[in-house]
Amino acid sequence: MGGSAVASAVERVERGVRRFGIAASLARVASLAWTAACRACYLRERHLWYALDLRIARPAAVMPGGFELRRAGPADIALLQDLPTIGLHEAQARHRAGADLWLVLDDGAPAFACWIFRERTPVLAARGGWLPLPPATACLEDSVAAPAYRGRGLAAAAWSAIAGDLARGGMTSIVTKVREDNAASRRAVEKAGFEPTALMSLTRLAMRAHVDVSPYRDNALFAFLEEVLSR
Repeated sequence: MGGSAVASAVERVERGVRRFGIAASLARVASLAWTAACRACYLRERHLWYALDLRIARPAAVMPGGFELRRAGPADIALLQDLPTIGLHEAQARHRAGADLWLVLDDGAPAFACWIFRERTPVLAARGGWLPLPPATACLEDSVAAPAYRGRGLAAAAWSAIAGDLARGGMTSIVTKVREDNAASRRAVEKAGFEPTALMSLTRLAMRAHVDVSPYRDNALFAFLEEVLSR
């Protein structure tokens, strides 16, 4: 395990102890270790890839009153510790590498977060864990709302504003992936204007992986995903 992975693991344990206490955290660590061991031996995942065409004009979703959307700076990364999302170490590494973290804040408290990647994006099914992105395409990843703020329309409003920012910067599309069985997230991105493009299936047995990409729409994005992911 590399230094980055060790730091992330230690951070998750520390967060668990603060949140659940020592006894519950030990049980949780044991459960996670068993899950990780099983995933290392066998893993099957299915994700839908969605695309949002930024060249098409859409009504802007309005941010509810009292909330602020902010592109995070280095000092804001620590706010992610209050959300059920990636660890601080990984977030800092992403930010240093050029990914954009967007936060929706309620009087300074994090209510929603998501990431925007350019040029390449983290994808478990991709070779080396990173998927190169087509020109003028950004990827939306790890959208997450604090439990108390779910159902408030924060994601839709944030995505709408971020889409406008990316379009003004010359981007023509945003892609994102959603687990096939995550009906709530699928409804949310479809309501925001994202269209399903491809179904990606990953099957990994020990160290061997098989990735299949099948079309929802036979277009340039599907052709790209099929070419770079299928194996």
